[in-house]
Amino acid sequence: MILRLLVTFLWLILISQSKLDSCEQWIKQLGDLDFFTEAQIRMVCMHQKEWVKDRDEEAGRKFLAVTTDNQLKYLRHVEQCTRENCVRDARRKKRAPSKSIRKEIRMMSPTELRDLGIAMNGLKNREIDNITAWDLHTLVHYPDSAPGAHWGPAFLPWHREFLRQFEIALQTEVPSVTLPFWDSTLDQGLPDEADSVLWTDELLGNGNGYVKTGPFANWDTNVLMPLSQIPVKKLYRSTGGREQDRLMTPKDANWIITRKNFRLIEEDCRIILKLIDSISNINSLKPKNIFSQLTFCHDKTFESMHGLSHVWVGGFMYVIRVSPNDPTFYMHHAFIDNLWEKFRQNSQTREEREEQWATKNCNDNHGFDVQMKPFTIQNRDGLSNQYTDEWYEYQPVRHCSEEDATCDSRFYWCDMKLWRCRSRVVYGGNCTGYEGTQICYNSVCSQGKCVVPPRVRTATKTRIEDGNLSFKERVWAKTVLLDKDGKGIEDDLSRIVITDLDTNQTQIVFHSGETTFPEIPGTVYLSLPKPRAGKMSRVSLEARDQFGRYCQAQCMNSTSERYQVCQPFLNISLNSEISSPVSFTHSMSSRTFLNLDLSVHPRQMHPEMPYIVFVCSRKLVTSAMIKQAAEVVRSPVSTENYVFFRVAVYREETSNYQIEVSPYSDIGPAFSSSIEKAASAFDPNIVFVQAPNPELHKEGVRVRVSILSNNNRVQCQIKCTEKDGSMHECDGDVDLHSDATLSQEDVFTSDPHSLPVLGWNMKGHPSFWRHKMPFLSFHC
Repeated sequence: MILRLLVTFLWLILISQSKLDSCEQWIKQLGDLDFFTEAQIRMVCMHQKEWVKDRDEEAGRKFLAVTTDNQLKYLRHVEQCTRENCVRDARRKKRAPSKSIRKEIRMMSPTELRDLGIAMNGLKNREIDNITAWDLHTLVHYPDSAPGAHWGPAFLPWHREFLRQFEIALQTEVPSVTLPFWDSTLDQGLPDEADSVLWTDELLGNGNGYVKTGPFANWDTNVLMPLSQIPVKKLYRSTGGREQDRLMTPKDANWIITRKNFRLIEEDCRIILKLIDSISNINSLKPKNIFSQLTFCHDKTFESMHGLSHVWVGGFMYVIRVSPNDPTFYMHHAFIDNLWEKFRQNSQTREEREEQWATKNCNDNHGFDVQMKPFTIQNRDGLSNQYTDEWYEYQPVRHCSEEDATCDSRFYWCDMKLWRCRSRVVYGGNCTGYEGTQICYNSVCSQGKCVVPPRVRTATKTRIEDGNLSFKERVWAKTVLLDKDGKGIEDDLSRIVITDLDTNQTQIVFHSGETTFPEIPGTVYLSLPKPRAGKMSRVSLEARDQFGRYCQAQCMNSTSERYQVCQPFLNISLNSEISSPVSFTHSMSSRTFLNLDLSVHPRQMHPEMPYIVFVCSRKLVTSAMIKQAAEVVRSPVSTENYVFFRVAVYREETSNYQIEVSPYSDIGPAFSSSIEKAASAFDPNIVFVQAPNPELHKEGVRVRVSILSNNNRVQCQIKCTEKDGSMHECDGDVDLHSDATLSQEDVFTSDPHSLPVLGWNMKGHPSFWRHKMPFLSFHC
């Protein structure tokens, strides 16, 4: 009885401290190997726990319960084809080798890359009972479907079979296609690994945010992206977005290849099992999964290394369960399989390759002779030599040497310091320390950046502008392009492609050059189809920086008051209920003042970030950084001699009045004008008058405003509107001051271009704009 209570107590302790204890065990086992930081080990540990949690949750079994007969038939057919290599005859008809030659993706020819894109998009567009073939393969990787796919000795053979079945599926679309691998050690160690040419339109598409370029642009996913603060159901990445993440290194790869055998470390498991086995008659107390979560029956180093690149890519790749949504998953795992095969060839005999296994397993799904779920084969079958004897082989990356300083791909360059071929860096990327080398792709390294000559820039803009058409009827809105530091990009090659989704007409708008207040650095004016009453204009936006790199949209969430990643679509309508909360105007002269409150004192005036902005960075740019770009913009102190302010004059239409403004002190001449000439073009009751600039006079400026007719004062009722909205009769005197608390009239400006919108708060949708009454009103 005492023994039973003791074990129960031990069990409760283990459960309550499972997160801490299990991760501490990981740190203890992996920390001494000098491959991982403690933060990386904890991250991998949490991923293991999340996989086990997903595997054991009842809700996670939905896929197995709802798979249709046609879907199961498709999956069984692919597995059967894998065993029979049933695309071999089709490949022979195409005069392609019957054995697939898997290449590093940057070694593929343009034709091979094109065919790969066709095959992958074929699976993505092929529906089987309302789900795509691609998504079916993704669901196979779910932990409820494949409980032995991770965190045990079946990890490598399970993924070998999974990749081979996926390759067969690709070959049913395009028989000559083979699955490439991504050797991430070629990118590791670049000045900024996210600047690798891999993440360009020619290869895998952009890595910063929603994937909008390359062969996988705008892909839907089979599930919402986990751990996201916003609903994301499109292919999404965040390559190198977190400073603490890293890619696999050549040292990592060499450690894997030079290991001595496949038998895996299992000491932690044996200790716990010995403890459990020594206690009789307590089977009913043993939790079903707790000991598999707290202890480990295998060496976690290889699988943990593989997880580094998953996390570095980010987005869907970040979470194991959903990672096959991204094509990068298959190429990364092909590299892992390649390293395993090198180990097999270097360290095992043919017999050992098919026989070596862990001698004891904590998890029944990782047994040598158990079913490799959900496939019909056993885990031991994944060790078969048949895979690389008959079905595929890896073409090694040939590295450069003193005898041959070349590489086998236009996407590689020879690093003569290391005598290794490495990935090239994109135009605009960081090449610090590599001036004089061939590191830059279609550009040269100068002052730490990959650049092109000015003549090439000019030709690029000319080519882009060729045939660029404007919308016939349009309104203007603002956006801002920001760099990795949250600073505005002020380059006349940065641009946005605007597509009218109703007509498919496109227009390209560029950054207009140096910004002036109230423009935020990086401002670009959006030319949008003009909305009609009762009709909405719909547009998509695609922003590129001056180097042609994709920029991710971020939109203001009015609930959280934070900028969040968003899809770059806008609905423009006169009805705010169906319109995006965008500030827009038909007037080109007024567009400068969008997102600005011109009803406040000049010292209190600062622009607001537009609803949608674009971040042109692989690194994380926070909402605070985005807001800061606007908050630092302040109205410059005017040094003009005079300012304009408003007076409301309500009069008969036939009257021929003049207005006069006289300073009390000798600080300037009186201003006089006919009311008709000084009146606003939009509101004839608003009259713009002049007074000495209070910024030039520390004591402020007091003036008297009078209405005249034939040089005689007109007796009018004069009212003053205070800042709290109250009104009272007054004598026509107005105080203007550089200090807002001492100024009776807050609204004044030295910029004549702002007069048409002076007094308006132009933030948000136009239906929300509000006009502030002038301090002084005359009723004549």
